[in-house]
This record gives sequence, C-alpha cells and structure tokens, in this order.
Amino acid sequence: MQRRMWKYGLSIARYNAIWRAQGFRCALCSDNAEACDMGIPHEAKSIWQIDHDHSCCGPQRSRGCCVRGILCKPCNLHRLPTYERWPTELRDSPKFDSYLNDPPARKPAAEVIDGRDNRYLPTSWSFIMDRKYAEELAAKEGVDSPASP
Repeated sequence: MQRRMWKYGLSIARYNAIWRAQGFRCALCSDNAEACDMGIPHEAKSIWQIDHDHSCCGPQRSRGCCVRGILCKPCNLHRLPTYERWPTELRDSPKFDSYLNDPPARKPAAEVIDGRDNRYLPTSWSFIMDRKYAEELAAKEGVDSPASP
C-alpha cells in the first residue's frame, strides 16, 4: 500500500484524509465491502485503488496534484474509464459527473487533520476502530456518511 501511495504522490496522512472524507467507501459506488482484517496485512491485494486524472500526469505515475479519490477496483478499472471515453454529450450520470467535476480529494473535508490522519496506516487496528466509531456516530445522527460535507 505504501508503494502505491508513493506512486501517486500521497503521504499516509493524505491517503487517510481522502479515505475519511469519502466516508470510508468507494467515491463512486459507495462500496465498503472489503473484509475487516483487524489490522493484519491483507493476504490478497486490496480492492481500493487511487484514482487520478490521466490527462494530467499520465497513466503510470502522478505527482499527487491530480489524485481524485479512492475507488474500488471495478470502478477504477472499468466503470470510470468507460464513462470517461464517452463523448461529453452522452454522459448522463450525475454521480460520475459530480465525481469528475468536484473530486473528493480536492474538497476541504479531505484536508489532513494533524494528530488523526497521520497517526496510523490505513490497515491498522486504530484506523479500523476510527472508521467503526465514525460509522456508529453517523448512524446515531442519521446521516449516510461519516464524512458528508
């Protein structure tokens, strides 16, 4: 995971901040189905992928300036690229258009919070417990996402 973050110009704190701002879910389909591993490193590769604008830095590497969000593998590899290839006049998905025009990584909610986002790796026990707390708090307040603006 750290190599992937380095490839896209993200620090652990910045990755955590984006993930928190998205409500610990895929920014497009809202999936959060990756099994909780209780801080044990994944045996299989993570389904979460860092999405960036290929027109900015190219397909293989990013300077961090064009990171848009964190997506599940199906959204990053199939759904979003297919949608982006369509001519503008045929694009009719408010969810995809909103993501492309105002990506979660560029929203104020995705700014790093010192002492929180830089404290742990995204797969650590502390991060999972922080996520669980945020989800429980959101449920009590009756909101969809713990990080909704």
